[in-house]
Amino acid sequence: MDTVLLEAAPPAGSAPSAPALPASPASPQADAPRNFLARPATRHRGTDIDGASLAPEGLWVRDRDLTELIGSMTFEGALTYLWHDNEANDAREAQIHARLAALAAAFPGGTAAQQIAAQMGSAGVEMVFAAASGFLRGFDDALARTEGAPLDDADLDTLLVCLAAAPALMQAAIAARTPEFRGDADADAGGGGNANAHPVTSHAQRMLALTGARRRDPVARQAMDALLVAWHAGFGYITPTVLAPRVAIGTGVTLTQAIAAGFMASGPSHVGAALEAMTWLKALAASLDPDTLTSPDALHAAGAAAVDRIFDADGALLFGFGHPLFVADPRPPHMRKLFAAWGFDGPYLRLFDACCARAHERKGLNPNIDFLTAAALLELGVDAPSWGVGVGLAARIAAMAAHAVERRRRPAFGVNSATARKLLAAVPVGWL
Repeated sequence: MDTVLLEAAPPAGSAPSAPALPASPASPQADAPRNFLARPATRHRGTDIDGASLAPEGLWVRDRDLTELIGSMTFEGALTYLWHDNEANDAREAQIHARLAALAAAFPGGTAAQQIAAQMGSAGVEMVFAAASGFLRGFDDALARTEGAPLDDADLDTLLVCLAAAPALMQAAIAARTPEFRGDADADAGGGGNANAHPVTSHAQRMLALTGARRRDPVARQAMDALLVAWHAGFGYITPTVLAPRVAIGTGVTLTQAIAAGFMASGPSHVGAALEAMTWLKALAASLDPDTLTSPDALHAAGAAAVDRIFDADGALLFGFGHPLFVADPRPPHMRKLFAAWGFDGPYLRLFDACCARAHERKGLNPNIDFLTAAALLELGVDAPSWGVGVGLAARIAAMAAHAVERRRRPAFGVNSATARKLLAAVPVGWL
């Protein structure tokens, strides 16, 4: 069993301290730092990948603040850093970029996995869970027509297959369930042109196409990249969509099946708030007259009034605010500043600002990444609220895979039998 205590980050403005990379359990270096389970010490309380801190509140990927990565890296760059750690470089990023593009090109036109996702969607299954069914089918037909050889790192190659497949599966499911929200399924997702004459050369641009975003210009690509990087990692294994793959991989399932388990671990209280927030913001904007939508002052008043109505109603919830761990999720304020600097703005982001100001004034609540994701996607012209969940999970696959692979290198149930018996009595009542 891994511990889930949170360790404090270094003072603001300094890099988080971390021990040198520990030797593997098979290393003869017996003097390497070890934890109470006799395993090499880890950098983020049980994992070398990522983790959260409370003093100050922050999210860390390897040894860097996640907010440093948002806006300074593309999704492919963040993925390279997550997977290769201090060995990330331009050549590795180019390799990941090219392989992901080649894999994505195999999905337009359809695969057996997409057909299953569409069948589930047409039967009324929610988009994310229908997509998980496609993961369980596998992608042998897509791989058979993918140009180029797989990467030497089989786990990384599987991760890229899942990243390429996820938005295609979700698009197939949502198009079958709600045809009016069909995205650009036939876009040349591998690197050619698409219907809006914006060349598809990155995963962010593929996401814009498959979500049906009406904006696909360079600023829109920057905004989508920021969303993907913000969601891709940072919490360690305490978040359910990462914990579930870690648990699943210990039973001997494949990496793809473990990622499917991560999809199934999402719900209204985890990732799903973005769907609810998107639905609410979309309805709020639709209720306003055109003059209000073009007036910053009127939008501010409308947003504040909408928050007041929720707070004044019995049992009503304002989705996308508060956080189970943080007083203030560090991602939204950082990203909102980036959006303003890029000129990415509009009525939904102004409503976001108004709602945030009012929620903080009335209840001391701060927005989380779900609420900003909802506003940003609507600003991009994404109509289907399900993509509020879909975009986050499509990015979180990166952490799911990295954690599952790390966990697979340990004993099947995390510890040997003797240690498990000692730890059983220490598990707090009600922990699980």
